[in-house]
Amino acid sequence: MPLSVFLVPIYTRPTPGSWSQLVSAGLIGGKGVPASVRAHPRLFLTLTAPSFGAVHARRTDGSCRPGPQPSCSHGRSLQCQTRHDEKDLKVGSPLCDACFDYVDAVLWNAEASRLWNRTLEQIRRRLAAHLAPGLDDNPPGFRLSYLKVAEFQRRGLVHFHVVLRLDGGGEAFNPPPRELTTEMLSIIIKDVVGEFSITTPHGEIAWGPQFELSDASALERDDLRIAGYLAKYATKSIDGTKDFARSFRARSNITSLNGSSHLRQLALTAWDLALEPEFEEMNLRAHAHAFGHRGQLITKSRHYSTRFLDLRATRASYMARESTGDPMSGTFIFEGRGYDDPHTVEVAEFLHWLSLEAKKSAPRPHATAGEEQ
Repeated sequence: MPLSVFLVPIYTRPTPGSWSQLVSAGLIGGKGVPASVRAHPRLFLTLTAPSFGAVHARRTDGSCRPGPQPSCSHGRSLQCQTRHDEKDLKVGSPLCDACFDYVDAVLWNAEASRLWNRTLEQIRRRLAAHLAPGLDDNPPGFRLSYLKVAEFQRRGLVHFHVVLRLDGGGEAFNPPPRELTTEMLSIIIKDVVGEFSITTPHGEIAWGPQFELSDASALERDDLRIAGYLAKYATKSIDGTKDFARSFRARSNITSLNGSSHLRQLALTAWDLALEPEFEEMNLRAHAHAFGHRGQLITKSRHYSTRFLDLRATRASYMARESTGDPMSGTFIFEGRGYDDPHTVEVAEFLHWLSLEAKKSAPRPHATAGEEQ
């Protein structure tokens, strides 16, 4: 009886190369985007979260918080003389756990995507007012395209890296009006980010004071650097490990984690807040692995560049020309190796150690003539 093989199509996470092509196409053209977009105003923007409590930091020399620091209201010193290395789990964790506002931090993560959408809407309104004063709606003379990547800081707060490109109205990739320059776009963005906030049922939220804005319009090499930078963060997990790479099914999945106690507490806070009626509609339990963040890790406007669907179709068409034989529909993906439960890992390592010890103590067979001793 012949063996039948069934391939089940599953979602495949795009590779860093795919992300890089998507980003770079919107910056310098290619993949269906004309090279003329290089002349459009293009900015690289980084938006961060406000502070929810003093945390351990790592400066370029490894120092944390040298010099005299005031004590917190709980009598704990906010000074740290330790020189942290890059993998130190203390980096990003609170200097005082009781001072850190875990609830507001999780709620900020949960509303960060909505804050971004409203901020982008406000930037478009300011551009429209500059182009056509007195009009409430966006005039058809421009289009603001973007690609946004969410990254989690060591303190567990999400921040956004955004590529913004200003196009003209009408057909995609037309040049923008002359009145809308890179300088004008920069001024509007700085004003909006510095003063804009939104009101939620749980309070008012705004961006943090750390804000970066750079002009990528005349920096050819920076286009490739930005593309690689965003591609790296678009394909990494929350903390660089597999612990927070997928949603949790039970609270014990969180409490059994061996990593940072600070990140574990953020996940637990999101999980427990879901039990309260006022947060029920936020579905925080499904996003506890992302510390409450409910948005996508990467989003883009429709006209920024090409689509992953088009990239996959182009590769499939190329492979169809190069390959011979009957095609097989389906997709494979590497899901990982090892165990999810840390206690299972300890048992497996112990059994492996016993196996090695048993091999060492077992009597070796006598070697026959011609064999190595």
